[in-house]
Amino acid sequence: MAEKIYFDHINEMTDSYFLEYSPPVGSIPFASLTVTYVSNVADEKVATDLKKLAGKWIARYPVPVMASAFNRHGDLIDLENVRPISHLTAILDEGKPRYRWELLEDEEFPEELKSPEYLIKIYSDLNYRTQSEVSAQAQENLKPIQTAKRLLIVWSVVVPVAIVLLEFFSPVWLSVIALVYSFWKAYQQWLKMTGRKKKSDRELEREKDSSLKEHHHYHCKLNPDGFLRLKVENFQKVEENQIQKKYDSISTRK
Repeated sequence: MAEKIYFDHINEMTDSYFLEYSPPVGSIPFASLTVTYVSNVADEKVATDLKKLAGKWIARYPVPVMASAFNRHGDLIDLENVRPISHLTAILDEGKPRYRWELLEDEEFPEELKSPEYLIKIYSDLNYRTQSEVSAQAQENLKPIQTAKRLLIVWSVVVPVAIVLLEFFSPVWLSVIALVYSFWKAYQQWLKMTGRKKKSDRELEREKDSSLKEHHHYHCKLNPDGFLRLKVENFQKVEENQIQKKYDSISTRK
């Protein structure tokens, strides 16, 4: 089996949307075109844009392309009130674009699109990485996580064992120091409980956060439906902000 290759994606933008063109990967016999609108737009306009853009990209790269549109919340724009389905597939028929509002079977795509060598010729202006290069990079990215895991094991297992051994073999003077430290900690706790010790700014901030969380939790239990709506709105807001950031990042690269 031929090694998979991963081409760089292409990003472009206008005042109302940004798009991402993704060449085929592995056994997927078509390119992907996603158009994300950052403002409200009519469904008919979306359908017209998808056809225009699919024609543009299949002319640039003679590879079938499936185009889909998303709103500023990251949700797929439903076009079934103006088209048969929400996805447009553009293919080449005798060298001319043919647009089909339907999902195609794999047999309807040219077999050569599964060949990495063929795709490299088509996308000669794009950089790409092989599957082995991607795997090597993934292993490199895992190294910090593996290091953190080893440190956690040391802290959770080795350190407690070392403390037990130290306690068992420690001299008398070390036990005295530990006892004095325990009395000092108890004294500090007594000062806090009796209000004789002023709390630090950090402790006050922690108590404030805890009180707010308990307050919010109480009201969420009183109105679970309202909490669910708020949670959905928050998720949508986060997605909207991420989409806007991506739009702005494409803008700065122009």
